[in-house]
Amino acid sequence: MKLRKMVALGLTVITTFAMVACGSNSGTTDNTNTAGETGEASTAPTASNIFDANVDPDNTEKSDEQIVIQLTSEPSGLWAGGTGKQENECVIIGSALFDTLVHVDRNTGDVLPALASEWEWIDDTHCKFTLRDDVIMSDGSPLVADDVVYCVNTWMQQSPNTDTGRFLSGAVADDEHTVTIEFNTTAPDFLNLLAWGNFGIVSEDEVNALGGYEAADKNPVMGSGKYRFKEWVNGQYILLERNDDYWDDNYVGYFKEIKLVFIQDPAARAMSILSGDAQVAYNMPINTAATYAGNEEINLIVHGFGQNTRLWYNMGPNAGATSDIRVRQAIDKALNFDAIAQVGTGGFGTEVHGYFPDDSIYYNETFTAEERAVDIEGAKALLEEAGYGDGLDLTLVGMQDQEQVFTVIQDNLSQVGINVTIEILDTPAFVGAANSGDYDLIHVGDMVDARYPAICTFFRQSSIDTFCIGGAKWTTPEIEEILDKLIQEPDETKAKEYAKEFEDLVKESMPFSNTFPEMYANMTSKDIKGYKTLERGYIDITSLYK
Repeated sequence: MKLRKMVALGLTVITTFAMVACGSNSGTTDNTNTAGETGEASTAPTASNIFDANVDPDNTEKSDEQIVIQLTSEPSGLWAGGTGKQENECVIIGSALFDTLVHVDRNTGDVLPALASEWEWIDDTHCKFTLRDDVIMSDGSPLVADDVVYCVNTWMQQSPNTDTGRFLSGAVADDEHTVTIEFNTTAPDFLNLLAWGNFGIVSEDEVNALGGYEAADKNPVMGSGKYRFKEWVNGQYILLERNDDYWDDNYVGYFKEIKLVFIQDPAARAMSILSGDAQVAYNMPINTAATYAGNEEINLIVHGFGQNTRLWYNMGPNAGATSDIRVRQAIDKALNFDAIAQVGTGGFGTEVHGYFPDDSIYYNETFTAEERAVDIEGAKALLEEAGYGDGLDLTLVGMQDQEQVFTVIQDNLSQVGINVTIEILDTPAFVGAANSGDYDLIHVGDMVDARYPAICTFFRQSSIDTFCIGGAKWTTPEIEEILDKLIQEPDETKAKEYAKEFEDLVKESMPFSNTFPEMYANMTSKDIKGYKTLERGYIDITSLYK
């Protein structure tokens, strides 16, 4: 994703810019705003304290120092693969403790060896992995194929309805260092999925010695990771210690200890970095982080993670006016996508023109900048044709963290006679409404950084009928057929063609409007380097150094 580096003068300035941009369009194609025709901020200077992730070289030195990393929430456990938990913090910390079969280079997308030194697809659904013979688990035993078989069976048992277990059929140990994993569907990017922290490898003996799944989840002295679990003081911190016997000589952990603390308040987190009480604040609100652009006392790490956000129009059984394509097209014409992106990304990102991220090999520019231009008169004409010339009331549901974006959307649509009621819900209420389709508009993202079998679930009838947080509540057999081809195609060039077919099909019906790339903003002390990411943009807490 292309990162816009700019000085943000504060949340008030950003919001004011957005409102000015919203209100400046009155003609049929006029998109006058301070971002200009290209969508890039023409007057914003570059801030010297803003950096991208995954750019520093690897660390080469060790120290006896401790690093303090702030996460927003304390996890309920640390072994996602053994308990079926999906908490972000659980996966982040667990990734330091448990190695996976493969690793993904987050710059290139290449799948690299980890616990598996090599692999071979036997057929479309069976992959044979050769394990390293020098990996030692925390209990002193060597890694063997039976450990992988145990983990695959555990994932299937404990996570049958999540991406961790639902695509697996089993595993067989061919010999002590060779294991074949069977999948229940075809997807060449399964290897990318196996690099996720959920798929960390442990041994059955380790788990049994700890007392089973739940006990191991709370006291995970197991695995072969870069760090080992040391202590958990509930409500205060989790402490990890460097594994100085780690099998990979190419990895050097700088910090002897990693201390994870849990603070929700953004101001308190920033103050801890400025005071030196902590060195990293992970996942700060993007607009809060923007107020520190240009502050030379700290660094900001701002990056995307393969997920674009979209404003979805309800087309399902509960749909009202948004079931009419003319209404959907009118909304799309009325939206100022540059202003929405400015607020949604804190000024760090730009509007998106395709379903896939713009740095993806499957990216297609489905919409042009000209198509994204505000067209107030065109929107009004479509609403008149649809029978809503005298106005229209719609409800947009969401959560507190996007309220400023919703306000921009509300202001945009008021200019064409659409009155948007914003309903801010807590997490349980939002999940319930988003799953049931109790909304006209909803603003949610879709992770498409690779061709996992679970991508584009908004267009899977099976998901729509069971559990799907948001989307249009609509699909067609033709769309699902193209998605199957996209996911299963081994040739990347052909897969990109299928991606374009999918996007063109969807564009005809306008079930959503692309808005902006979701982004992480993180704050570090000035001397911290080596900020790298895992899947979904999670922080790699083992790569940091001074």
